[in-house]
Amino acid sequence: MSLLAILLGLVVGLSFLYPRFISDRLGFIFMLPVIIYTVYFYIEWQFVSLFQLGVIISGGVCVGVALLFAGLPISAPKPKDFFINSARGLRLGLGFLKNNRDYLLFQVGITCYEELIWRVFLISALLTMLPAWAAVCLSSVLFWTVHEENRPMGWHSLEFFIFATVLGVAYILTGSLLFVWMVHLTRNVLILSASYYEAHQAS
Repeated sequence: MSLLAILLGLVVGLSFLYPRFISDRLGFIFMLPVIIYTVYFYIEWQFVSLFQLGVIISGGVCVGVALLFAGLPISAPKPKDFFINSARGLRLGLGFLKNNRDYLLFQVGITCYEELIWRVFLISALLTMLPAWAAVCLSSVLFWTVHEENRPMGWHSLEFFIFATVLGVAYILTGSLLFVWMVHLTRNVLILSASYYEAHQAS
C-alpha cells in the first residue's frame, strides 16, 4: 500500500509541476515506476481474436471522431471548417504522413503513455479508495492540469475536461487500454490533420 501511495504521489506531483518545473525527460523518469507497476499489475494480458481486435480499434476510432465532432462547437471558433479541414488533411494522404511522420509516431507513443498513467494506473488505483465517479473526476482534473495549454481557461479547457472525463468513463466501462488509446490517438491525429491542411493552404 505504501508503494501505491508513493506512485500516486508521483502522478499527482507530475500533474501539477509539468511542464513548468519538470522537463519531459525528468517527467518520464518519474513515471517509469508507475508504468512498470501498471503494466505488471493492472494490464490484463490476453490473446484476442482478429475480429475482437478490429472491433476495439474501429470502435475507438469511431468514438474518437464522434468526441472531436461533438466538442468542436465548444472549442473551435468555426467548428464546421475545422472538421472539414481535418478530413481534407487526411485525404492528402501521403503528404500528410511524409511531413508529419515523426510527430505521428510521437503521438502514438505519448497517447499510450498518458493512457497508461492517467487512465489505467490512476483510475485503477483510485478505485481501491474511492467510488467510480470520484475516481473519474479526480483523474480528469489531474489529466487536465498536466496540459498547460488549458491555461488561460476558456471554452477549449472545458472541452478538454469533458474529453478527459469521457475517457475515464470509457476505461471503467471497457477496462481496455487499447480502446481508450485509440480514442485519444484518433482525436489527436484529427487535430494534427486540420493543422496540416491549414498550413498547406497557407503555403
